[in-house]
Amino acid sequence: MRFDEVKELIELINNSDLSYFEMKDDKEFIKMDKSITRNYVSNSNELCDNNLNKLAITDLSNDVDIKSEVKESIVENEISQNNDDADIEVIASPIVGTFYEAISPEDEPIVSVGQKISKGEVVCIVEAMKLMNEISTEFDCEIVSVLSENGKMVQYGEPLFKVRRV
Repeated sequence: MRFDEVKELIELINNSDLSYFEMKDDKEFIKMDKSITRNYVSNSNELCDNNLNKLAITDLSNDVDIKSEVKESIVENEISQNNDDADIEVIASPIVGTFYEAISPEDEPIVSVGQKISKGEVVCIVEAMKLMNEISTEFDCEIVSVLSENGKMVQYGEPLFKVRRV
């Protein structure tokens, strides 16, 4: 594939709703991933449970299978369903990294649902580039729910906790 063809392909994928693109032939392999998270769900029941829509497109002329999984934001869906909880706020990740709910693997989680937290207290750790970044609250609050799983990748701005000001 020539450079201009690759460039055109990248532009097409970037301007599409596809979050994942993979193309293989005898000589080349191209893979593009625009997904929100890199967590792979292998069970089809989990796909339904996690509100994932699967789109499969087949181009028979080139014998190339293009598969894409488009993930609806589960968190946005949960938040929109709970619009009646006007006092609920979100603590979001300020960086891309790995979410940890405890200081070390053998320790208990730093916070739990129902716990009241003071302004400036640490609620979790997000590891980025081998640095442990403590995430703290900007106001006094109560933890309503934990939205991320321990050891999972989180994106910038991804909600980590639902909280209620106290």
